[in-house]
Amino acid sequence: MNDNTAQDTELQAETPNPVAATGPVTIVATNPTAEEMKNLCENLKVNHDFKVDVKPIRFNFKKQKDKSSGIETIREAVDLALPVPSVEGIIDILQATDEDGKNKQLELLQDAIEGVITAIARDIISEDHKINASNFPIDKVSWNAIANMPKAQRRGGGIPKEVWEAFAQDYIEVMPEVTGKGVDQVSRAASLFLNKLSSVRTAEPILLLLIDQLAIYAENSPNIEEYKECVEFLLNKADTFLNISPEDLLANL
Repeated sequence: MNDNTAQDTELQAETPNPVAATGPVTIVATNPTAEEMKNLCENLKVNHDFKVDVKPIRFNFKKQKDKSSGIETIREAVDLALPVPSVEGIIDILQATDEDGKNKQLELLQDAIEGVITAIARDIISEDHKINASNFPIDKVSWNAIANMPKAQRRGGGIPKEVWEAFAQDYIEVMPEVTGKGVDQVSRAASLFLNKLSSVRTAEPILLLLIDQLAIYAENSPNIEEYKECVEFLLNKADTFLNISPEDLLANL
């Protein structure tokens, strides 16, 4: 056996076969410690701009499956320190003017605001098929109304469709083992979650049961960090439905 053949044999012995591995292959992330993140945020604010607030943000990734090999991979969450305009920074954005007399920073800010309002409007019309331009509750998409919503609720419309679908699939995979329920049962619950509970908004016993099931899911899913916003949104939505007054209910009929 020559040296090259020996080295190849050793390399093959040391390299795990991903196909033979059980479960998804984890793509490891190198993240800072809590103390390192604190220092990173402080240094970035000093060196970047005093008109920003530097915030630690975690990016989660959903499980991926290669169609040809069938190998599943999951990337660990990545923590970053990101500069976000402070109040002073937002004032500067409002007043900024480019060389051509336009304010592209303000245009971007307006696009972001429009995106928030559009996402909330989409949630509203998704919950009630009777809503159209003539009876749409405009007061619910005022900036003040959105600002006073629970954070999870106002972010719900901003959760991408693929994240909702991945959450539902994870729920279906986790719940049969921890609850003893059949796949058909947990799949029906998952479909209600994808529908943002709108079809059971007046069914108090069902809402209470689904709240319990979400709590069980949150305690047992290894991917809860990835789908935490979906769970928080649904819990807030269920609480809203459970506390709706008869007057409000009649107004929506």
